[in-house]
Amino acid sequence: MMERQDCLRRLQEDVDRLKALPTMPEFLRRYWDLVLGHLERCQQVSKGLMQLCEAVLAYELWHHKAMVKLAQSLEAQMRYVVLLGAELRTSLLKLLRLMDRYHPISSEETVLWELLRAFCHYQLGNTEQVIRSLEAVWEHGLRSPLIAFALGFNRYRWALSKFARLEPSGGQLVVIAPDEFRQALRQAIANFDHGLALPCDAWMEAHLQFWKGTALTLLGEGHQARACFERARALAPDEYGEEVAEQPKRLFPSASAPKSRDLSLPAELLEERSQRVGPISEEELERWRQAVMETETIADLLKRTRKEEPDEPKGN
Repeated sequence: MMERQDCLRRLQEDVDRLKALPTMPEFLRRYWDLVLGHLERCQQVSKGLMQLCEAVLAYELWHHKAMVKLAQSLEAQMRYVVLLGAELRTSLLKLLRLMDRYHPISSEETVLWELLRAFCHYQLGNTEQVIRSLEAVWEHGLRSPLIAFALGFNRYRWALSKFARLEPSGGQLVVIAPDEFRQALRQAIANFDHGLALPCDAWMEAHLQFWKGTALTLLGEGHQARACFERARALAPDEYGEEVAEQPKRLFPSASAPKSRDLSLPAELLEERSQRVGPISEEELERWRQAVMETETIADLLKRTRKEEPDEPKGN
């Protein structure tokens, strides 16, 4: 019992330190409060799962402390930002491998385990896996407006990344799989509605209303979307005042609804026909990250840099 209380105390201290860092967004502050609150309510959680929770929090502290340091120095950003990203990715993948070896023995443990997995997958950009983990959290009994919001937001992201893309000229949204796109957005709206049906404070309701309105806008349901946007602005005018005015323009610069496209031609030909020189793709970026990971970690770089610095000319 004493060991459990000591672990909970350490976790609370880590969460408090995280909250004090300027790079920590409000959603993640609330997310870690939710994780810790669930852990405190659990009747029994194994030592192994508690240690996994400590490990993920230790990663998050290191991550945000590193981001604070980078924000203070342009030189540090130029030298270390790519390698830091690679190191963070390596750490997250290691945490996920450790979690995959663990097998929860109760619904309470499953909720905690999936919350940790959802966090890691979100950091890695694995939206589909985030949705699966959050669905499991919901199904195992943690019915929170924050979880409903996270599910809806990630379904919204999934709809845009999987079934639509932006035109290179004009930024027009083009839907490449209309039925799947609409279905994913309907599921997102259902998640937002689940959250709105639960007790929540003004910050949470504003986020649920705003993103529900955004999804409705993409479906061409402007009247319902406007009601959601106005409610969000009334609840959080500082955060959503300008956003409400700009959102329809941002989504549809030259039309009132996203276009659909016939994909009877191969995707490669469509890309060549409609794009000139585009930005670096996620696949190309991933190959770059992988190459960096295989050559030198940030820890290796820092060690080497410290050894080299005394021999460098002072003027450089």
